[in-house]
Amino acid sequence: MKIDGPLEGHGHAGVVDVSTYREIHRRAMTDKQTTVFEVDQARAAYVNHSRWVVDCDCHGAGLARVGYPSCCFDCGRVYLRVDFPSDVGEIEALLLRRRDPETRNWIVGQTVADLSAENSEKGV
Repeated sequence: MKIDGPLEGHGHAGVVDVSTYREIHRRAMTDKQTTVFEVDQARAAYVNHSRWVVDCDCHGAGLARVGYPSCCFDCGRVYLRVDFPSDVGEIEALLLRRRDPETRNWIVGQTVADLSAENSEKGV
């Protein structure tokens, strides 16, 4: 088990790698008659309900994964640079100890020690 990203969130649509993720996004935007456009501005990923996500300027969000862009299926933006914390593995390990996916949340700036303390408070 791991924190979800584009492969897990869009796997039902055929996403298996970066190129299929981009293709599924392009097709979805074509169906909506929305233009796909790339944004070369770094965005910080965070964890919400056991999913790595990136906020979009349209107030939507795209799923994220290390080494992948983040695609917004609401407006068509593709964020080419997604920043992850250097201790992503430790963060995921601590979050995955929580049984309920809705409690697997991490925000930028929160430390591994903070998450560990939260787990202790929750009896995890």
